[in-house]
Amino acid sequence: MAGTNAKQPTHSGEGHLVKNLVTFVIFFGIFGLSLYSLNWLTLDVVWPMAACLVLGTLAYLIPFMMGRSDSTVELAEGKSHNE
Repeated sequence: MAGTNAKQPTHSGEGHLVKNLVTFVIFFGIFGLSLYSLNWLTLDVVWPMAACLVLGTLAYLIPFMMGRSDSTVELAEGKSHNE
């Protein structure tokens, strides 16, 4: 393959360091807030557990929905996500 001008496909997140760091900080903060809400959990007060479940689920699932949607065929052909 030496001497070929074949363009390698970009990897998920390549060239998006600031966006990735901001996303990580936001969703890690949401996850930390969900754990912090458990400080008020008692048998009489159940809202902290509901808040923990909702915030933890959001912090886990939203970044997956924000992910890259390129198909394997496009990546195998060497097309980038910007084409």
